Amino acid sequence: MLLWIVATRNSFVSLLPLIFLRVTIDLLVNFPSTFFQGFMNDWLGDNWKAPLGQIGEATFNFYALALTAIISVQLVYRLNSNNATKSDAPTPLMVAISAAINFIIFISLLGYSAIAFSLEAMVLAIILGIATAELISWLTHKRLLDLLHLSVESDTAFYNAMRLTPTIVLVGVFFFLLAAFIAALPDFPSVYSVITHWAQKDGYGAWILSTLAVLVNQGLWFIGIHGGLAIDPNQQGPFFISASTVFSADWVSRPIFQNFVLIGGSGATLGLIIAILLTIRQGVQNKVAKISLIPSLFNINDILIYGLPIVLNPRYLIPFLMVPLLLMGISLLAFQSGFISVVNPSSVTWTTPPLLSAWLLTGSWYGVALQLLEIVISTLLYLPFVRKAELYRQQQERLAFEEATHTIINSGHAKQQIISRQDKVGMIARDLMYDLRQAIYHNELTVVYQPKHNRVGHIIGVEALVRWTHPRYGFVSPAMLVMLAEDSGDISQLDQWVFEQCCITKAKWNAMGHQDLTMAINISPLQLNDDALPFFLANCVAKYGLNPQDIELEITESSEISDSKQVEKILQEISDIGIHLAMDDFGMGYSSLLYMRRFKVNAIKIDGSITRDVLTNTTNADIIRTISNLGKAQQVSVVAEYVETIEQREALAEMGCDIFQGYYHSPPLKPEDCQVYFLSHCR
Repeated sequence: MLLWIVATRNSFVSLLPLIFLRVTIDLLVNFPSTFFQGFMNDWLGDNWKAPLGQIGEATFNFYALALTAIISVQLVYRLNSNNATKSDAPTPLMVAISAAINFIIFISLLGYSAIAFSLEAMVLAIILGIATAELISWLTHKRLLDLLHLSVESDTAFYNAMRLTPTIVLVGVFFFLLAAFIAALPDFPSVYSVITHWAQKDGYGAWILSTLAVLVNQGLWFIGIHGGLAIDPNQQGPFFISASTVFSADWVSRPIFQNFVLIGGSGATLGLIIAILLTIRQGVQNKVAKISLIPSLFNINDILIYGLPIVLNPRYLIPFLMVPLLLMGISLLAFQSGFISVVNPSSVTWTTPPLLSAWLLTGSWYGVALQLLEIVISTLLYLPFVRKAELYRQQQERLAFEEATHTIINSGHAKQQIISRQDKVGMIARDLMYDLRQAIYHNELTVVYQPKHNRVGHIIGVEALVRWTHPRYGFVSPAMLVMLAEDSGDISQLDQWVFEQCCITKAKWNAMGHQDLTMAINISPLQLNDDALPFFLANCVAKYGLNPQDIELEITESSEISDSKQVEKILQEISDIGIHLAMDDFGMGYSSLLYMRRFKVNAIKIDGSITRDVLTNTTNADIIRTISNLGKAQQVSVVAEYVETIEQREALAEMGCDIFQGYYHSPPLKPEDCQVYFLSHCR
């Protein structure tokens, strides 16, 4: 059932461009401005509305047919993912074709219009889209229907088409018989007529019918179906009287309902938009509200309903139903008491903006005041629900971000790029990728520095560590940051930004008398394929007056170092500049020992996962002793990171480590805090 609901909702969302095109055309044709209408008449001629009207009608041609096919595709994708181990799953394209065939069969036998944008057509589209996907997914696993037994060497498109043809034919026959049976049933009495007759018996027709209209309209919109499909056909009969009819206590005209109940669109959502903009300064709700504000002034709220979303969102169900009901009650009291009256109902359309519509409809400031009061009331009623929805959104966003962080970091560098994933992880990754580019451009990242101490406890240098606090997600793991930058191709910009910031900071420290401290800076192996890297490093060092030996590049094994002559050449050029090289995360990477044979390093840093458990894991201790012996044999420094206790530091020193980095000595420090630390820990 959940799959059905999600598939249906997503299908209506997929057809939003069609809706927006129709809405835009309606807005142009009915724009409430004599100046605009006159300008268009002068520019395009008196008949300029005719072709737009034809385009508008054409946008809804076969809407239900398209909906049927899209629902079947949306659902079969999900059914296939739930049965990923089955190789004979149906192809979504063939399922969509089958759903379209079944829809045509039904409308032909039941006498519906193939191009109708009606409630009946929408309901039929939903039922047939779901039923087709379910039936074909079930039947394709029945070997009896694989009548042709085609070889897999056949053309792929031909193979899939012919493999499913017997199933599609069988399903089509089933729906033909079902449609024929339904067509043979006697006509049922009109439910609308029965309700209308009953409602008017006791003189409360306006209240009963308007309440019913609100519930039907809002209820359908809440599940993703255009509520107007059920309301519009009954503008001159059930629910509403003709706009030209004198107001009656037993009836309500559509202009009153549209302009005093559904202010801003179904759900009186102009009040919701104002409530969001008043209480939420950033995030999805704020963005959607801003995008929806202008359309809502013309009573168009499709963006808000599907984008926020309101559809199938239990946090907005109560106000979405109750606010229009309350406004309906207030409006009926005002009209039935004679406080205001309708004087010119034909002067407004459904796209006429609030306040202006009240003035044109009633010809009185009382009408404007009533509509303004209703906007204020709807805003106040939506406010607590907006706050609750925002708290929930923030919680879900945090959980999704934590899940994405865990997935991205633990996935390593898989063949599929993180940013190309089509799930929630991929969406968050793409969101972060865009924001990371902006953060680099606007200098919104920070660099902190963690001290490194020698055996006697003196500080001998620092390691630069990039940090990013995202405005919505908060602290972003450095490992995730680097992986995103590498996957998106932004690692060069990130590394260059960090390197230059470090050079600026090191130049300031040198001026303060700390020339003897080295600056270790991480660099991605992907950078080692860039011929321009040595030039950039040399130019940056010279630009800030640094000694190249002040800098130590730590090559992180976030991805495999390319085994090519180009990498050898670039590493040699970096060494020729005088910049030292260090191998980071030694012992847990792709091929650390091979790298030491390929280029000269000044230091090797033992992976933190090894040093962290050195006191409790004898295997780790043996690994550290081996690495330390290798370091001595190669005459390179051995650096231990994640040193957190005196016992751990003493054990690592006994095993042969030369340099220590971790919270035992100091956490990473802001640049402005380093000066005090240096003075208290230098030789």
